[in-house]
Amino acid sequence: MTGQCFSILAHEAIVDAEWDITLKPLLLKKYPGATLDDLIKAHSYTYGGSLVADIGYMPGGDAYFTDLLHYVRSGDFIINLLNEANSLNEYAFALGALSHYMADKYGHSMATNVTVPELYPKLKQKFGNVVTYENDHTSHSRMEFAYDAVQVGRSNYASVAYHDFIGFNIATPVLEKAFFKTYGQQLNVIFKNFDASISMMRWGVKNLFPALTKKAWRAKRREIRQANGNAKVRSFKYKMSRRMYNKEFSGKRNKPDFKARALAFLVKVMPKIGPLKNLKFVYPGVEGEKRFTQVFDTIIQKYAIASRQWDAQTLTLNDINLDTGEPLGYGDYHLADNTYCKLVLNLQKEGFACLTPVLKEHLVKYFDGALLHETYKENPEDEAEMQLALQQMRNYKPLPAKDISVTASTVK
Repeated sequence: MTGQCFSILAHEAIVDAEWDITLKPLLLKKYPGATLDDLIKAHSYTYGGSLVADIGYMPGGDAYFTDLLHYVRSGDFIINLLNEANSLNEYAFALGALSHYMADKYGHSMATNVTVPELYPKLKQKFGNVVTYENDHTSHSRMEFAYDAVQVGRSNYASVAYHDFIGFNIATPVLEKAFFKTYGQQLNVIFKNFDASISMMRWGVKNLFPALTKKAWRAKRREIRQANGNAKVRSFKYKMSRRMYNKEFSGKRNKPDFKARALAFLVKVMPKIGPLKNLKFVYPGVEGEKRFTQVFDTIIQKYAIASRQWDAQTLTLNDINLDTGEPLGYGDYHLADNTYCKLVLNLQKEGFACLTPVLKEHLVKYFDGALLHETYKENPEDEAEMQLALQQMRNYKPLPAKDISVTASTVK
């Protein structure tokens, strides 16, 4: 249910932190005629942009989509989204996606990856002082779920808004165009039903995750308060003000729906095995929580700078591994290697018809000197197939990008 994302609810809290200070002024600068209702809707699209990269790990999603956005041309994808945005909501959505890039870049490298080994001595003994998502999926998912649970419990997130807000919206047309431009593939090929995946994630963000985090906090609050006597009075820079909530959400309060509360109860009482093991609550400790808070401030500062750089047409984003915040080369990270290989094979299935010159250059560079034997050591018969695909890609002469287009609104 959770993957390599920085904390689910934290992504939306980052948007809240910069909404009045940075995002709303940028939106109004480009669309000065936007009304309050327009901005409320745009806010929901910014939320959607901040979470869309993780939609593949929701039920009905496709992990390949999420892996592409985290490992392959991660910076280029955001730039393409921003360039393709042609309306208030699409621009808000693209700015939300930029926040996800910044959150993962700094959140994983400065918080999650260094806190995990502190809480799991066996992992520290095995991997050292930095443990990545690839090293151990479960500990990372637990850590980021715990971050959200603690912050919701302390009322440091905009918890009222999370329980009352309509969820989030996805700007599908601009997402489709940017995805095709970046990866040469169409969303309706990756997802069997993209609209259904959106609906599932909307329900998860609005109902399921708030219910799960609240249940986790209540189960462990005594332990947490003993570790930190100021548990209920700490104030964070990113807390949404009540005034802002009243203005935008009219003071309506709703509980998560019955299905979400029932599932949260089952998660609490059932053994934490299989998919549920990621939802076992493990308090990150006082130092871990402190580190998360410090990193959160770093993220929103970097996000504000990047947003203003885009407005000033000076923004550049490196293509990094969002699990580590570092540049990627073949052999550095097996999850990335597997994703790159799958992309090439998928492009081959289409005869490389949608391979642009920029994408080809990127892929050729990534696979330059690649030792495929390591990737395919468990399935050596697949190595020859991959070698053939790479050779065909290197020999293929792509059409100019302007001559390759995706039909709008093909996602069903």
